[in-house]
Amino acid sequence: MELLGKVNKIIIHHSQRQNDFPEFIRQRHIQRGFEDIGYHWLVDAEGNLYKGRDEKFIGAHVFGHNKDSFGVCLIGDLDKAHPTKKQISTLIEFLRDKAIQNKISTENILGHREFPNVTKTCPGKFVDMEEIRRLVEN
Repeated sequence: MELLGKVNKIIIHHSQRQNDFPEFIRQRHIQRGFEDIGYHWLVDAEGNLYKGRDEKFIGAHVFGHNKDSFGVCLIGDLDKAHPTKKQISTLIEFLRDKAIQNKISTENILGHREFPNVTKTCPGKFVDMEEIRRLVEN
């Protein structure tokens, strides 16, 4: 795997499956031809934070934007259900820490759908990225 350089963005995703686990996601990604799970971090509905791909390696989560970003996956289908309070709480705390460590502005905390030519709703229609950025700032 190729080494990750300076990280300028954190990109939020969802797994699009209600009953999902990091290892299931890893196996799906490997079956698709990835070397490992595409996301660096994952957060489940209980607020547990899981390590995915090692941060020193480029992820596989947004075409054309992997070389300068971390990928974070909220586990669940957030087009069909709202993220839990625990999930959002862990996500916000994690984003604050990573943004400070890597000197990333909140404007560069993005949902997958916010990139050009992306037709997905990812990280889900029930994830308000403006609200996420507002909570990270406060």
